[in-house]
Amino acid sequence: MKIGLRPKDAVHIACAIYAAAECFLTTDKKILNKPIVGIQVLNPVDFIRRYLDAE
Repeated sequence: MKIGLRPKDAVHIACAIYAAAECFLTTDKKILNKPIVGIQVLNPVDFIRRYLDAE
C-alpha cells in the first residue's frame, strides 16, 4: 500500500515488521503521522511514558 513514505524510511519500517519488533521509534513527524499497518510507531518520549506508566 502506498502511504507516501520515503524509500529508506519504508525499508526501515519493513525490516522492523519483518523482525517482529513491538514498535518503531522515531522523531520524524512525517512517519509518525502516517497510517502504518503492522507495527506501532511511537515517538521515543511517548514510548518512555508508556513504559513508566506500565510499572
